[in-house]
Amino acid sequence: MTDSDATVRLDGASPPTETDDRSSVGRSGRNWVAQTSGFTYRTLRDVSRSWTVLAVAVGLPPVMYLLVTATREFDPTTKGLFAVGIAVLGAMIASLTVFGSQLAVDLETDRFAAYRSIAVRPSADFAGRVTAGLVVAGLALVFGLGVGALDGAPVGVTGVLPTAVSVVSFLGLCVVFMAVAIPIVVAANNEQYAQFVLSLVAVFGFMLTGYNGMLPSVAVLDGSVVDLLPNVLATRTIAVQLVTSQSVTSVGVAAERPRLAPLAVYSVVAAAFGVLLTRWQLYDRGIGR
Repeated sequence: MTDSDATVRLDGASPPTETDDRSSVGRSGRNWVAQTSGFTYRTLRDVSRSWTVLAVAVGLPPVMYLLVTATREFDPTTKGLFAVGIAVLGAMIASLTVFGSQLAVDLETDRFAAYRSIAVRPSADFAGRVTAGLVVAGLALVFGLGVGALDGAPVGVTGVLPTAVSVVSFLGLCVVFMAVAIPIVVAANNEQYAQFVLSLVAVFGFMLTGYNGMLPSVAVLDGSVVDLLPNVLATRTIAVQLVTSQSVTSVGVAAERPRLAPLAVYSVVAAAFGVLLTRWQLYDRGIGR
């Protein structure tokens, strides 16, 4: 991966023309895309070889779902809500561990020294890892929902708009949790510790908020706090779109509230925060030298 930033001409040569400027911008854009693609490919390649990450991110939430539903009786609506909540947990774990595990490997092996030497852009680094995380998180979400549907939970796709809203909510949720992974990985500075802590963050977030807000009666946190958290906003939005039970509209978590707007704010702030953290914590501070 290389980066060709334009340099200031101090040799007395004629200034670059507008065409040269456009060409430089085009090359810069192509290099950014190439770097982003490189990080995406390498992260997916390495994660595909890590059965631990895949088993925890994709396999653990459905197992939890089956264990709970095998020992408790749920009405159809509650079962559908729980299926969505547990599927989103899988997306949360995947977002944190896929993004964070490869980042931890790069820190441990001092790869950031090499990245700086070839002028890798922090924004391309972050975007590439996010893209890879989204692929695995999407797999975890779909697999979790599929297990719930096979178990009789009333979840399914009912149209283009519900699908689009669910996808937007999913993307916003994942970006937030990937940005959260950066300071945790930097503090841990060890792949195994980082994976353990990141998984705990997702599980605790799931439990403390009452299964991502799907069962508020078992939430540890106060309801006014739960209603503001990004995992709850995303999960409730997805649940309203995908739970097909007729009685879902009478459930408190499905009440009509503006959720996409605050979730969008969370995701935009998290993306900017993630890029800045990548620059400050991993590139400008010289970690790995």
